[in-house]
Amino acid sequence: MTHIDSDFLQPPQQHRSQIRVEQILQAAAEVFWEKGYDVATTHDIAKRAQTAVGTLYRFFPNKLAIFHVLEKRHKQYLDETVPQLMSPEAFQLPLAVVIRRIVETYAEYFENLGPRIVYIQYYLTPNIFLYFDESFDQTMIQGLAQLLQGRNSALTSEKCELLAEVFLRTYQALLLVALRSNDTRRHQLHLETQNVLINYLEPYVGDTPEEWLRHRICADSPDSGLSSSQTAIQAQAETLTQQHDLNPRQQAAIAHVLTYGSLTIQALESICLSTSRRTLQRDLKQLIEKKIFESRGNTNQLVYKMAS
Repeated sequence: MTHIDSDFLQPPQQHRSQIRVEQILQAAAEVFWEKGYDVATTHDIAKRAQTAVGTLYRFFPNKLAIFHVLEKRHKQYLDETVPQLMSPEAFQLPLAVVIRRIVETYAEYFENLGPRIVYIQYYLTPNIFLYFDESFDQTMIQGLAQLLQGRNSALTSEKCELLAEVFLRTYQALLLVALRSNDTRRHQLHLETQNVLINYLEPYVGDTPEEWLRHRICADSPDSGLSSSQTAIQAQAETLTQQHDLNPRQQAAIAHVLTYGSLTIQALESICLSTSRRTLQRDLKQLIEKKIFESRGNTNQLVYKMAS
């Protein structure tokens, strides 16, 4: 669309004017959040910005114009971040990493009131929006479907589009609930959202332990080659696997401990998403019996480390 400067009656040129506009935008976000967009007035916004309402009208003809600037900034942010988070390269990482990056990136971003107001308002009065409509969601769904097919070429295009739509709609709904919640509840909902999305896609585009191990060992290599430390970790994990006739899950567990110093059952579950906790506990017990690992802590909070 071509609404680049139409939201301003007088685009701010001087530094002082730019500061004033930023104060008005921040004040508007706060007032919209506290009172709701429909109830808020330009007088409320000017008062919160500690400026004369006449000064506000120098830049904005009405509160809708203020909202459209917030909306445009939100669209610009998505235009910058979506290609980074949803690139073919990003989607070759372990599934849990892909989902965690998406959820955590936007969880942090939506701590700002401006984007939060814009997101929530779309589900209340979508007709006032200039830069978002259903075509934006459809573009997201089509792009995500292509990425899912890139992870699993056996999936049909129709199935990938269905998975992508369910994924996007589920994320949008849970994000809406989270953004309307208090700080503690919002954080909890973001974590649960990660689990829901990972568990939904894992049967279709999940990772094998071998794939996770390959990604993990290569993670610190900018040129797709291994650093000396990562090469040593790979060699040690492979040696122990061969000596003790271990399975790929146990090799991945060893590589994790050698990389990070410790491992929990929850961390191993994020690596071996399709494996039951009971099986993983049996794997860890065997590593202890073979004197490769030792465990510390209470029964439900065990931490595994290399045996000394």
